[in-house]
Amino acid sequence: MSWQDRSLSFSSSRCSEDNKDYEINPEFINRNDRCLEYKNLLPRRKGWQYQRPTKEFYYRLTINPTAAKIEAILEHSSGRKVVSASSAEWAIRQFLYSGRDLSAAVNLGRVFAERCLKAGIVSAFYDPNTDVHGSEKVKVILKALEEAGIQIGEDEVFEKKFRPGINYDGKNRLGEGKRPDDVQIIQ
Repeated sequence: MSWQDRSLSFSSSRCSEDNKDYEINPEFINRNDRCLEYKNLLPRRKGWQYQRPTKEFYYRLTINPTAAKIEAILEHSSGRKVVSASSAEWAIRQFLYSGRDLSAAVNLGRVFAERCLKAGIVSAFYDPNTDVHGSEKVKVILKALEEAGIQIGEDEVFEKKFRPGINYDGKNRLGEGKRPDDVQIIQ
């Protein structure tokens, strides 16, 4: 018996158990930060009022047109580069006549939008004060992103309303029911 046959027989015997006796908790709370960002529930990092560039975003779009190439970068609020595309990349450059004209900007915007959508990002913050906002190439890239379904600008964060006090009518702990009414408290 080869090792492939043994691994297949082991995995099939392991997965044959029934899961009928398991119950899913109806009060499940997803604490994944990515899920909270997508729903605009995660508080954004805030800086000072006149701080430039602003820090109040989940994903920031930066477009850098230079004399030799055009580059688009999507940066997370933690400072990591999430998605990038450049007209200097060979996968893009081989289909372009020039790496710095308007047709390169349009195609770069389409490729960048496709990469963002594959990463699950549908909106990004763009600050026109930090980039070359008068550039025709930047306008064409932003138009290509919007046509592909990427929202330029992020929605407002939903803030929880503060309710002081303790909820005595609700459940005590996660997964625990209400206290029965027939319990007598001795004082």
